Amino acid sequence: MNIGDDFLIVCRQNYFDKVTPANKESKLKPGYKKLVNIADEYFKQNSYEKFAGFFQEGQYLIALWAAHLMLEYGTPSHEMMIAALNIIRAYSDNPLAPDVAQEERHWLDAYSDKHK
Repeated sequence: MNIGDDFLIVCRQNYFDKVTPANKESKLKPGYKKLVNIADEYFKQNSYEKFAGFFQEGQYLIALWAAHLMLEYGTPSHEMMIAALNIIRAYSDNPLAPDVAQEERHWLDAYSDKHK
């Protein structure tokens, strides 16, 4: 299995375990740490474009995980940063997942405060 498959599988498991990228308690969970390690592998190889491919995934919060990991642990290009923020903004207004939406709104507020 490759790290891309691993990323998808861990995102899926986190989805069912209710581990979400903007929840502070999630950072303590093994599934969160696994995704950080996988993302780090992409970033060490300077495979940002390949990692950004996850932005196209619609299930299991995969795009949201990829966006968060890129912004929090990577050094993306300006274009990728904008794309990641747009994904997070879209999730912050998702009526189908109100808890996730609220977490994303809080995260965006903190992010914008930090990057003023």
